[in-house]
Amino acid sequence: METVRLPQHELLDALRDKPRHVLITGASRGIGEAIARRLGAGEFRLSLAARSYNRLLGVVMDVGQDKAHAVKLDLEDERSIDDAIVSAESKFGPIDAVIANAGINEPTAAADLTAAGRARFRRVMEVNVNATYFATQLAAAHMPEGGHIVFIGSVLARFGAAGSIAYTASKHALLGVTRALAAELAPRRIKVNCVNPGFVDTKMAQDVLRRLAAERGVSLQEITNEMLGGQPFARMVRPAEVAAYVDFLLGPGGEAITGQGVDISCGSVMV
Repeated sequence: METVRLPQHELLDALRDKPRHVLITGASRGIGEAIARRLGAGEFRLSLAARSYNRLLGVVMDVGQDKAHAVKLDLEDERSIDDAIVSAESKFGPIDAVIANAGINEPTAAADLTAAGRARFRRVMEVNVNATYFATQLAAAHMPEGGHIVFIGSVLARFGAAGSIAYTASKHALLGVTRALAAELAPRRIKVNCVNPGFVDTKMAQDVLRRLAAERGVSLQEITNEMLGGQPFARMVRPAEVAAYVDFLLGPGGEAITGQGVDISCGSVMV
C-alpha cells in the first residue's frame, strides 16, 4: 500500500484546519470577545467563559452554537473555576488551548491605608494571579500534547504605574508564571506565552482613563493625550490586533515560541 505524502505547506494547512478546543476566559467583552470572534471564524471549537453570562450568550449566538458554548466563570469562586473546566471538557473534550484573558483592575495606591484598600489589593492579586493560574493549571492537566496556553498580560509587566500597584504586580507575576509553566510543560510540547498589550480600546481602559482624569481634574481627552503621547504610534491598540496575534500563536507560526512575553503596545515598550 503506497503512502501518500502531503507537501509541507499542505501538511501545515491540514494541521491548522483540524478543529481544536479553545477555552477563552473573559470572553464576553473587550479583548476576550475579539479573540472569540476571530477564532470563531476558523475551525475551532470554543468554550467561552465569563461572569457576564447574558453577554456571553450573545457572543455564542454570533459565533454559532455549533462552534461555541457559554460557560459561567467567576474567578473569585474556586468551585466556579472547577465547574467551568468540567463544563468545557464535557462539551468539546480535552482543552487544546487556554486563552487566560479574564482579569480586573482596581485602584491600589500606596497612600491608601484603609481596610477597603487592602481588600482591593487582595482581590486584584487573587483574580489576576491565583485564580488565573488555578484555572489554567486545571485545564492543562488533561491538555493533549502540543497544546497552547496564552496569558493576556499587560505592558505594566514591563514598568510600573502609580496608583495601580496590585494590577502592575499581578501582570509582572503572570510573566513569572509563563516562564515557569513553559519550562515544566515543555516535555509535553505545550507552548506557554504571555501577550502584553498596551492601552487597548476597551471598557476597562476607558474606565481607568476616566478615573485618572477625575483624580487630576482634567478632561478625558487631555489624559488620553498624555498617556498616549509618548508612544511612537499615539493611539490605542485595537482588540482585533491582539486577537490576530493570539490566532498566530495557535497556528504553525507559533510552534517554536514558548516562555515569551510579547508586547503589543504601539511602541510604548521596546526591548
